[in-house]
Amino acid sequence: MAEPSKTKGTIKFVVWTAIAAALISYLWIEYYNGTLVSWYYYKAKSDGWAVNANAFKDAGKDKPAVLQIGSFETIEGLQAVPVKKGDRLPANTNGIIDKKTVEEGKRVTLDGNTLKVTVPMQVKEAKGFKFKDTFKHKGIQTSEWGGAWCVAFILVLGFALGMMAEGFTDMCGLKLTKIKHYEGVH
Repeated sequence: MAEPSKTKGTIKFVVWTAIAAALISYLWIEYYNGTLVSWYYYKAKSDGWAVNANAFKDAGKDKPAVLQIGSFETIEGLQAVPVKKGDRLPANTNGIIDKKTVEEGKRVTLDGNTLKVTVPMQVKEAKGFKFKDTFKHKGIQTSEWGGAWCVAFILVLGFALGMMAEGFTDMCGLKLTKIKHYEGVH
């Protein structure tokens, strides 16, 4: 078998490095423009109010958080948007306060056009484990195609990085031999 050309190896390394860098840049852009987040916080799984749970994480019974209810495109601060099951969520949503929780009135109460959150986090126990129950990530349905896109992207990126590594070894003139595996004892 002929030795790989260092010139071809250099060209291969440069081309696949550029492709890998372009793929990583594309992923960075998709993350920072909010596309990947919108695929995770995609639809409402139940009827209720879409909220940004980070905005009222410090609320308490003595200092409740009062959320204004409205039809906002982007949730900023103490705002809530009414949603039905299957509705697309507004930007900056990271949780749903469902109608059942509001009807119970222990953690959240409905006062006219506002939601009053008094217990944003409580410790619960299930199957012997204690956990913090918050409104973050509750009632959220992710995009069906988001997971498939991520797997396909990782496969393409892995292929590009593998070809880049192969170009690097060819560029350096390294000849890697495969290890012979023997089955059983000889």
